[in-house]
Amino acid sequence: MARIKKRYFILGTLFVLIFTALFFLSDITKNYLVKNSQKLIHRKLAIGEMHFNYAKVSLQIKDLVLFESNQTDSFVSFSEFYINLNPWTLPFREYSVSEIRLVNPRIQVIQNGAKFNFDSLKPKPDSIQVKKDTTKNETLKFIIRNIQLINGQVKYTDLLKKNQLDLKNLNLKLPLIAWNNEKSDLGLDFLMGQKGHVNIQATVDNVKKKYQIDLTTKDIDIQPMTNYLTDYFDVKSVKGLLDSKIKIIGDMNEVINVGVTGKGSMTDFSAVDGHSENIISASNVTATIKDINMKSFHFGFGKIEAFQPHLLVVRDKKTTNLQQFLMPYFRNDSISSALAKSSATPSIPTTPVTYSIDTLKVNNGLVSISDKALNRPFKYELNELNMTMTGLTESADRILVNFQTKLNNKGSLSGKTTWSMVDFKKIEMDLKIQRMDLMSFSPYTEYYVASPITQGWFNYDLGLKMSPTKLDNTNNVKVDELKFGKRTKDTTAMKVPVRLALYLMKDVNDQIKIDLPVTGNPSEPKFKLGKIIWKTFANLMVKTALSPFKALAGLAGTSPESLEKLPLAFAQDSLDQNQRDELAKLATIIKKKPDLVVTLTQTTDPDKEKSQLAVILTKKEFLATQLSDSVKLKPTPYDLKDNDPKLLAFIRKTIPAVDSIGLEKACQKRLDANLIETRFQTLLEQRNHAVANFLTQSQGIPSESVQVSTADLKNIPQELRVPQFKIEVSIK
Repeated sequence: MARIKKRYFILGTLFVLIFTALFFLSDITKNYLVKNSQKLIHRKLAIGEMHFNYAKVSLQIKDLVLFESNQTDSFVSFSEFYINLNPWTLPFREYSVSEIRLVNPRIQVIQNGAKFNFDSLKPKPDSIQVKKDTTKNETLKFIIRNIQLINGQVKYTDLLKKNQLDLKNLNLKLPLIAWNNEKSDLGLDFLMGQKGHVNIQATVDNVKKKYQIDLTTKDIDIQPMTNYLTDYFDVKSVKGLLDSKIKIIGDMNEVINVGVTGKGSMTDFSAVDGHSENIISASNVTATIKDINMKSFHFGFGKIEAFQPHLLVVRDKKTTNLQQFLMPYFRNDSISSALAKSSATPSIPTTPVTYSIDTLKVNNGLVSISDKALNRPFKYELNELNMTMTGLTESADRILVNFQTKLNNKGSLSGKTTWSMVDFKKIEMDLKIQRMDLMSFSPYTEYYVASPITQGWFNYDLGLKMSPTKLDNTNNVKVDELKFGKRTKDTTAMKVPVRLALYLMKDVNDQIKIDLPVTGNPSEPKFKLGKIIWKTFANLMVKTALSPFKALAGLAGTSPESLEKLPLAFAQDSLDQNQRDELAKLATIIKKKPDLVVTLTQTTDPDKEKSQLAVILTKKEFLATQLSDSVKLKPTPYDLKDNDPKLLAFIRKTIPAVDSIGLEKACQKRLDANLIETRFQTLLEQRNHAVANFLTQSQGIPSESVQVSTADLKNIPQELRVPQFKIEVSIK
């Protein structure tokens, strides 16, 4: 009886010990891992809780933190890790997991060149050597259900590139993955940056050994890419929000056999170059991917469309901003070519790259041109630019391009061309330039011929058919009323008698007309079409014209000089009687010559005009402060003298230095610059309306016979910096 009791006592004690050990095993394991983490993985480890559930055969770990090498910063952390095993399949040599859950994982990856902050966690090469496996290969059987990643975050920092990428709210759902299931579905969702969103849905077909990935992005900020583009472009920053919907189909047996289709768009795109200038931008760019195949190296696109793109082109004494922007790419490309030539390794045959773009379209584009290599800057715009190109491939023999644009908001350029990727000497083109204002090109004529263009309109029709052995080119040029101003002191001018040559070339209609056909064989080494055409155009740019009013002045009984311009006073906002009389004489000529179109272009000196406006606005303010006089009418700003003591006292309250700096500067200082600019623009419009209304309403001239506009005040020559309307006539 005693022996039986002793036996039960031992068994009970053993049971209690085993139960106690199992009960405290989680704490023992946790404490061991935390205490020996430095020895085991060379990193400090902290664990909040660890629980073994023997009934469910599960493990739960809470509030784990793995620190960086400095034992202070967190490298990896999570609030909960849970795994539920299914041991009942082990007898059948199958590993089964019922659930894996990871909640709030946080990982910080830091890269410094080729080094990462997790390098110390990698096992040494000699520690991972594996003995040769002599056992019979068997298929690994496994099944994992309900894999979840909840609210994860990955923060990546590249110290060398000074770049940081933050992936937030990472959520992963994988219902089932198994060694023998026919299909596996995966869903991954996370935030990128401030408001970017990424969603990935993947399906793996284990029977057909195929997979499909559906990638959707929304509002992905591309700014973090900036530092990685500096190896190829002289870029300071790139901005834009990327949206995409991409489908990727691949073959698990052939890794490179990957096909991509879908579409994407970029909104508010801009690139700032190394000189802090916005070199290229677009409100929206869309693209359709028809077929990209990495195995065949084919890149096929449907339609690529850019909305309101803006390109800035700046030329200085040495180079252009586009050349500087692309300089890193060409420098790296030349280094790579030199290394390839010096390498003794034989070249490996590669698959040729093919590409196709069904349609490439530009909508309402803008090209801003600035030339700083002249004696004074030249600024010009190609605005409302629209272009459509179709059928672009690496082997296309006929690519069609249609284009049209306005020239600095006045003239127009339009045309179409076809060209070949097989032979670049195979080109056809029809191009037309209409009413291009030559006055804007005064900075060039001042530089090359020491004379500004004060008026002139350029029209050009080009026809071109070129094959490798034959060229037919027609050039029909007409320049209306080209006129040069007084000689300038530019020392860069060519020493040629330009004025005499221009005088001899003009016809009785005040026009320069040239019909220049060019033929030849483009294959001849000395044949240069551009040189011939440019020589003719260079001559056109230095031609001047006699005033057409010499022949028209007799129709109104007046002098030609009085018809060529309509003088104004600074700050004048309506027509006086003398100006009305001169316009009435002009109307008489138009009535007698109904095919004429009269163009009145307003010019002025913006600085002087704004100074006078500032004085008038100040006088108005002063008069508004004066009490009404019942006997005498209150004077207008135009009646009030500049040296009026009360006026000067009024200004002196805000600008004490009025007596030393002068009335005009004092008035400008006391007023808001935006107010003066607004009043200046209103004044220009008032003058234009006054002239147009007088001719069309008071004199009965058809509106289609009158064109009133303001000159290009940014590029206006010095001699035209006077308030006036330049008057020109042309034929309808």
